[in-house]
Amino acid sequence: MTAAHHHAGSGVTPKLSPNQTKILGCLREAGEPMSAYAILDRVRKSGIAHPPTVYRALNDLMKKGMVHRLESRSAFIACGHGACDGRFAFAICRACDKVVEIPLGKKEQARLLGLAPAEITPEQVTLEIAGLCEACRPAQAAPA
Repeated sequence: MTAAHHHAGSGVTPKLSPNQTKILGCLREAGEPMSAYAILDRVRKSGIAHPPTVYRALNDLMKKGMVHRLESRSAFIACGHGACDGRFAFAICRACDKVVEIPLGKKEQARLLGLAPAEITPEQVTLEIAGLCEACRPAQAAPA
């Protein structure tokens, strides 16, 4: 997948700055969650030298739906779907950090937003499910 990631349904390919292109490429190449500082370490040789530059690019990529933040890991992943409208849950393997994006329909998201108490006006839902992936389950079950 190229940095000019097409978003299904929008008909528009978001325009990326050179820094956004480098950071998105880094995340796609890694194929796993990365902290902002791990991203900085990988892109430093390409001219990105300061954490604020990485965070700015990550924030812009998240707004464009091309990168997701995994709250429980304080990490970022490249979006694995074309329809990046922000309505996803994530299943994360606690052994190998594999991440599976789970699309949420409007009804599921509305149901989750409806769980907020009356004194909080919900703005977003972040749902992360931790467990073991198929590959890691046998290794975890094996006796030591």
